[in-house]
Amino acid sequence: MDRSLLKTFWNCGDNEIIDFAIHRARLNRIESEVIRLTLDECITQEAAAEIMEISPRRFQEYWYSASDKLLNIPWVSAYARELNKR
Repeated sequence: MDRSLLKTFWNCGDNEIIDFAIHRARLNRIESEVIRLTLDECITQEAAAEIMEISPRRFQEYWYSASDKLLNIPWVSAYARELNKR
């Protein structure tokens, strides 16, 4: 799975579509926070793990889970691929 597509999708500039994707992916609170810290705040996973007071390994597990859920929504991946073509 090409997780770089998630950053492309996130940078689309449309907060409503991002929020809708999070809702559709059924991210739990922690997964949502992991994604938002990493992509909205543009901080490293290590720094975000420290903010959340969890281990970097646990943070990475949440990151993979959340990114997989988002990218398994067909229109999210398709939209990100289309944005990459521009």
